[in-house]
Amino acid sequence: MNFNLNKRQKIVLSSILLTIGLISTQLVDFNLRFRFLTGLAVFAYALSLWSLWDGLNIVKALVLMILPTFFTVAVASFYFLLPIRWLTRLPVAFAFGLTFYLLLLAQNVFNVASLRTIPLYRAASTAGFLFTLLSAFFLYDVIFSFNLLFLWNGLTVLIVSFPLMLQVLWSIKMEDKISISVLVQSFILSLVLGELALSFSFWPMHPIIRSLSLSSAMYVLLGLTTGELRGKLNKRVVWEYLGIGIVVLLVGFVTTSWTG
Repeated sequence: MNFNLNKRQKIVLSSILLTIGLISTQLVDFNLRFRFLTGLAVFAYALSLWSLWDGLNIVKALVLMILPTFFTVAVASFYFLLPIRWLTRLPVAFAFGLTFYLLLLAQNVFNVASLRTIPLYRAASTAGFLFTLLSAFFLYDVIFSFNLLFLWNGLTVLIVSFPLMLQVLWSIKMEDKISISVLVQSFILSLVLGELALSFSFWPMHPIIRSLSLSSAMYVLLGLTTGELRGKLNKRVVWEYLGIGIVVLLVGFVTTSWTG
């Protein structure tokens, strides 16, 4: 099903179609939005798979599609929280289409880099890392906005974080299989985030500050872990990541209304 399109043209078309799908979420009945969101996630996976089909194996067909799918779900879920004004929603939809295009380009680099060394791998790693944090921030904000029981907050954050962690850690070596060590490391890091989410449930912070703190924790955990796996972790790098984590924690303290 190439329709005589090259890979870049397919990526552009996929980005346009998903942008239209994102805008369409505002045109359906409120009670049908969850089903529509599920369909949009499946649509994002299918379009991403179609766009990057050349050179994919079973593992890459699963792992490389995680971030495009989760990013779509994250933005679409956050889209519902925006003010009901097209003046706000249309620029967000345009920004989504552009960023999704860049995301698929980065995933395509991983697809090619797993077969041969290319100079764009580092740029794609940085882009993938940023898109992972952005997706996590949107999803965490939606989770905390539901005001769930603290146990559900922790469990939901763990479940959402695991595939995001998995695709980042897999991209370091890009093996033809998902190793046990990658699975274990992804679970442990996700468990830590789930425990933090559980703790933040008792902290009287605004949902945005909670999600910012949690995504910053993901940044620190992933940064330290990937640095260690790449053999580039040293005292300076550790203090840089910890410094950012401490700053965000202080911001959380300052912005918290302890008096209710």
